[in-house]
This record gives sequence, structure tokens and C-alpha cells, in this order.
Amino acid sequence: MKLKIPMVALGVGLWAMGLLVAPAAKAVSLDFNIGAPTAGTVSYAGGSTALIGTGIEVDNVVGLGTPANSNVTSVCLSCVLNFNTGTLISAGGPPSSGSNNGWWSFGSSGSVTITGGVDLQGTTTDIALGSTLLNGTFNSAFVQDLGTQGFKVTFGTFSDTKHPDLLTYYGLTAETPFQGAFTLLFASPNPGTGGAFTSTSIFSGNVVNTVDVAPVPLPGAVLLFGSGLMGLVPMLRRYYSAL
Repeated sequence: MKLKIPMVALGVGLWAMGLLVAPAAKAVSLDFNIGAPTAGTVSYAGGSTALIGTGIEVDNVVGLGTPANSNVTSVCLSCVLNFNTGTLISAGGPPSSGSNNGWWSFGSSGSVTITGGVDLQGTTTDIALGSTLLNGTFNSAFVQDLGTQGFKVTFGTFSDTKHPDLLTYYGLTAETPFQGAFTLLFASPNPGTGGAFTSTSIFSGNVVNTVDVAPVPLPGAVLLFGSGLMGLVPMLRRYYSAL
């Protein structure tokens, strides 16, 4: 049984060109949720390689503000998130220094997919196991070491296409313009600034597709989002220490 850990502010993280952005209020979105803890691996081999995620379990999908079946959660069946970003662009430490916290910035290209089946609530037709639910290409990705117990958070943005039956269920069409983004919290030993790492201790996250409505930069949200993450870490630290 999974321990469902609340993800304070994690679900709204978008990282693009070094600027946190958020869509307008009441935006229409499809949200694939990752409960905690979850199976899978996140790794970076060092040098000019990519950030890679394999076999990360996805639990459900929900439409928020969608034309049909809004706020209806459908259970994912054997769904997994796999991704590889573009290659490393830069790495370093925080602007203030003295800390061994690190960050890793990855470029465009690569791929992000969610495969599996979906039990569409209230229908007699489900999406079959092994289907490609989401298939996209990265715009950017960023990993930040949170500086406590080795927790790190990944932000990524991408463009993608989705399974037509999933779009139809939520009243959307293939022509609907989307922005894709994901956040993922995991733990691994701190390798030092920009160093290689591998983690199989993956906690909550989500993959969000928001209908593109010209998002507005929110510089102040950076602070809010960071505060939410830091409020979450002590809870995860207690859980992680008990493993």
C-alpha cells in the first residue's frame, strides 16, 4: 500500500528558461499523479549526459476544469513514466555559497512518455494496457538539491500528444494547444555540485498538461513554491529515515 504524502505546491511547478511560470486561474488541465513512495529510477551519469527516468509508477489521471468529466479521477492501470532529457547544459551551486547543494540544467530534445491503461470512470470502454497515453519532447529540465537528507526536485517542460480516447473522455480534441510540465521529488546521496547520481527512492510528483492560455511569469511564485517544498521535506525526511 502506498503512503500518500501531500505534495505542498509541487503540482504547479513549471520551469522554463530559468523562469517559473503559472497559467491563469481556472486553467483547463489533465493531471497525471504519482503517489509516494513509487517504483522507478532517476539518474544522471555525469558529464554531458541526460537526466533519465525509468519505470516511474503513475497512479491516476484527473481532468481539472475540463469540458467533460471535470474533477473525475480515473485509475491508471500499470502506467509508467519514462523520460530522458536533452544533454546537460550547466551545473553549479546556489548563488550564495558555502553550501554543497547543487543544481543541474538540461536542454531540449529527449523524450517523455506515459504508457499503460486507464479505467475511465463511468464508461464501459477503457483504454487498453500498454497504450501510449502521453508522448512528448522536452523543452528543458532542471534538478535542484534541497540540501537536506539528499532530497532533490526535478522540474521539466515539454510539448506532447495524448491518447485520443483520453482527450475525448475529458471533452478535449487533438488540436487543443497544451503546455506540458512535470515535477518529481526523489532522494539520493549528495554527489557534490553538478555530480552524477542515481536514485530509486522516488516520492510524489505529477505530470500536468495545461491548455495553453499565454502563461504569465510569476517571479514571486518562486519564493512561494520553494517555501512549500521546504515545508514538505521534514515530513519526507521522517518517512525516509524510518525505511
